Amino acid sequence: MDHLVKRLRIIFFSVLSLMLFGTCVDPIAPDFELREDLVFIEGFASTEPGASFVTISISAIEFGVYVVNFVEDASVNFENMDTGDIVPLQETDEAYVTPDNFRVNPGESWKLNIQMPNGKEYTSEIEKVLEPIPLNNVRAVYDPELEFREIFGGTFVPGHEILVSFTDPPELGNYYYWTYRGYENLNLCEKCRESYFRDGECQPLPRNVGGLQPYYDYPCITDCWRIRFPESIPIFEDQFSNGLTITDFSIGNALLYTTEDIVIEVQQLVISSSAHEYYKVLKDLIDNNSGLNAPPPAGLIGNIFNPADSEEFVFGRFTAAATSVASVFVDRTFIREEALEGREPLITEPTFGSPLPPPATVSAPCSETRFRTAIRPEAWIDQ
Repeated sequence: MDHLVKRLRIIFFSVLSLMLFGTCVDPIAPDFELREDLVFIEGFASTEPGASFVTISISAIEFGVYVVNFVEDASVNFENMDTGDIVPLQETDEAYVTPDNFRVNPGESWKLNIQMPNGKEYTSEIEKVLEPIPLNNVRAVYDPELEFREIFGGTFVPGHEILVSFTDPPELGNYYYWTYRGYENLNLCEKCRESYFRDGECQPLPRNVGGLQPYYDYPCITDCWRIRFPESIPIFEDQFSNGLTITDFSIGNALLYTTEDIVIEVQQLVISSSAHEYYKVLKDLIDNNSGLNAPPPAGLIGNIFNPADSEEFVFGRFTAAATSVASVFVDRTFIREEALEGREPLITEPTFGSPLPPPATVSAPCSETRFRTAIRPEAWIDQ
């Protein structure tokens, strides 16, 4: 998932030199070394249409700062090992995505293939899709002091805790991973700074035209929803709860970035034990990043490799996952706490007397991306 790569970049770069030595790490104090040209790949093939994707990033040093950049123009596909079918992915919004109706099926075996723009190739080990386990219920519970965030002034911030309930099958060895999408009503579809909206994009302001605002806002022509993704890695194994019903298990927080109503669509993924071990390592790194001086576990290696170079280390993992989905609508009408995202004053382009080239417009389309949609969420309720 692309949000994982970006969130983990500081942690990863701190331990890269140790990971490059392979699967065995001696328990000694590490000598950190920051490296360029390291590859990060995350891929999911899901039984839920619209939930499969791949992200590819590479480390770089830019003006003395270590960053990871999205790799454009790669050739990416999923390969069905049972039928030989190849499903190409298309690049969009710093990710590679499948056709909207694509889904994998329980019992199928898949792998990921990538050819980089420089011709280098990567592939994954084969992943078998397990049977999905349905969600019984999803709840969102509001807390005005839900989570401590340093970035918001070192204080507790408001939001909704997301809770799920499900019944674990009696077979021991079920592993779970959760993600979700938050759909918030989006009123403004474009903000053009020192520019104006024409022909589907923000155009530079004409020279020698005075009296213009620093930006113009363009409301959405149609209903539109912003899509947010989780900021945590919730996982679970049934070692101590085999065959039981798990009630109100916390899988993450939807912070109060805005006071718009929200639909939270939860995806419960059933994954393999090896996938669980990999994401457990990532979760531990995120949750306990004060412990970076400990040698990292070998589980960070994942299941993606360069078939032409067995010595190359590749961050990331390809996971084929059985998915079940449940949604909850959250009414935020009566919340009194301030939203975390401040709003600038609304400035719309005048429809009459504007010095800008015609046609004067005050609205913009809700273009379909990974982060917004004009498709109404099934659980949405008009207020």
